[in-house]
Amino acid sequence: MPDATPYIYADNAATTPLSPLALDAMTPYLTRSFGNPSGIHRVARKAAAALEEARDAMARMLGAGDAGEIYFTSGGSESDNWVLRGAVRRFRDTYGERATPHIVTSAIEHHAVLHCCRALEAEGVHVTYLPVDAQGRVDPSELERALAEHDERESAAGTRAPAALVSIMLANNEVGTIEPIRELAAIAHAHEAPFHTDAVQAVGHIPVDVRELGVDALSLSGHKFHGPRGIGALYLREGFSIPPLIAGGGQERGERAGTENLAGVVGMAAALEEAGRDLTGDMRRIGALRDELVRAIVGSVDGVRLTGSSHRLPSIASFTCQNVDGELLVVLLDRAGVAAATGSACSTGSTEPSHVLTAMGIDAGTARGALRLSLAGDVTADVIALLGARVPACIKRARLISGIR
Repeated sequence: MPDATPYIYADNAATTPLSPLALDAMTPYLTRSFGNPSGIHRVARKAAAALEEARDAMARMLGAGDAGEIYFTSGGSESDNWVLRGAVRRFRDTYGERATPHIVTSAIEHHAVLHCCRALEAEGVHVTYLPVDAQGRVDPSELERALAEHDERESAAGTRAPAALVSIMLANNEVGTIEPIRELAAIAHAHEAPFHTDAVQAVGHIPVDVRELGVDALSLSGHKFHGPRGIGALYLREGFSIPPLIAGGGQERGERAGTENLAGVVGMAAALEEAGRDLTGDMRRIGALRDELVRAIVGSVDGVRLTGSSHRLPSIASFTCQNVDGELLVVLLDRAGVAAATGSACSTGSTEPSHVLTAMGIDAGTARGALRLSLAGDVTADVIALLGARVPACIKRARLISGIR
């Protein structure tokens, strides 16, 4: 007998199931075509050819000018750490160890960026954290102000060094807000500062073209768009060179040591190609179903508010629920057959309210009632109807159990 209450996975912003097409592409490189791309015999040469074919495909799909601008990493966190630390090292190599590198980022970045910035502060780096508005959007005028103040300080000191890096995410992983990256990158460049964007949550869900965005560096991770875990990439524009983060062999043209995860690379490229086949149509369809879900939830329960901007990822619906403990709500939803999250998957187990929501001006008590539902391309109207019934029921039950006033 078929299951009358199917379990619904609505936590795709945390990770996505592996695409069967990606798995098929990976299988030969997990079995018979197992060569190390760094070798020179025929098995290795076949592996190297597959690696470069995937690199070419990734460059094409991201709008890069040359395949040599794509470097493979273990995921988004490594890519973010590499570009942040690499930009600092690049600055010090250029201006000397006594010069103070300056990084400008936002208050709502993923912890891969924020925690790395905190570590860099302990190493003498000056970091500016730009505020966001109530929708989680960085105001370009705030970046202009921060960089103008930097230039004034440098001019007064007689050094005139630009900021080492501006790093602002393309789309927020908790509330889905899409940032005005093209405008922000142009401001950074007007002040001679390089610009990086963490596009981990965006790639595969909205069009991403590095040249159109005007960025110098971009991070992505395969498992966010139905590719395998443990594989990612960093785009580095030709002319923006940073030192390696990982030393060792000469892989990735001497820029990132470690035997390449060939199966992962091939699977990631296949998944991204699949995601891009009808991206515009998928965005329209998923966004419409998400809006239907939002109406069902907000219209059924008092004290529930949608968070984030109207200019958001089509797959993410993020809410705050008054007088509700978010972690209790997620447990109740799991029991009711729904996988959801309170916010970033990387914050699971934390008792602190979301740094994203508090940066948006939401008080800590309300932020603790956060709920994120994130959809995938296989979502249907039937799934939305089930979510529209289960989620409000669980919010009401969580409110009764929580006893929060």
